[in-house]
Amino acid sequence: MLSLPVFRNALALGVIGLLALVLGRAKRAEMWLPIYIVAAAGVAMGLRALHPAFMVESLANDPPWVTGALLAGWSALAATGLVRARAWWAVVLASALLGDLLVATGLALCEPDDRRRARLVLAASGASLLGPASGATALALGWGGLPISALGLGLAALGFAPGGERPEFKAELSPRGLLGAALVPLWLALVTWLFMLGGVPDLGANFLEHLPVTLPGRAPVAAAAVATILGGLGVESGVALFAQDLLLHATQLRGGWAADALRIGVAVGGGLPMLFLTRSRLTVGIPLWVAQVLLALGFVAWRY
Repeated sequence: MLSLPVFRNALALGVIGLLALVLGRAKRAEMWLPIYIVAAAGVAMGLRALHPAFMVESLANDPPWVTGALLAGWSALAATGLVRARAWWAVVLASALLGDLLVATGLALCEPDDRRRARLVLAASGASLLGPASGATALALGWGGLPISALGLGLAALGFAPGGERPEFKAELSPRGLLGAALVPLWLALVTWLFMLGGVPDLGANFLEHLPVTLPGRAPVAAAAVATILGGLGVESGVALFAQDLLLHATQLRGGWAADALRIGVAVGGGLPMLFLTRSRLTVGIPLWVAQVLLALGFVAWRY
């Protein structure tokens, strides 16, 4: 059991970190996030979760810099809008190989019909489960294997839209936009560091490890549902970084159900904010996203 001060620190820095994950979607987030993180570090010092003498060594070793750098490069590529795919098959293929965010950015630039765009954006989101570089969650947590890839194809099929042109490849190179996109995952790696200092991964790991006892037979679905909510609210790269750290702390887990539940939930949840970012028709997109969520949770319930 966690002591009261540890629980207090985890709750305080958890709320601060979750707010950073949500507000990281705001315009110019790369500029204000470092200010927010400095303020949050001040709170961590006030809670005695961080000591100034410990900070330099901790910053060098504890944040997930490697995964953050990988996500930074992937996010910068996505910001180019490089792939202008409008055919369903091209959207799925490009998402599987290069990432759903890149394809969604291209759709926002080249697909004039916001109803069709909603379907294709969700097809790209579903395809983020197909390969090792198909989404931020896959990059952070790894490829889920053939069964989860089959689920991703089913989720993509829900967003099927006939027609469309052959894929076009056009770069939209804005140095400022590319830099901003790359900086956000790096700042969120520091948010994950603050989570760690506050004991948030330990609290989350404790929650995961006790789920099979608390909800026998329903633990994977519950974990996937929570991950879906977090994926729908926060920046997917940041939520994926936190999920990666959470699994590292959950040393008492047995089997791969937790990793798969988090992998599926965060990826599927990430389709909702992409609908808003691409200005897709919500009356079309949200019912389809709900259908994807139900299919994903049904898959988790059936498999685990």
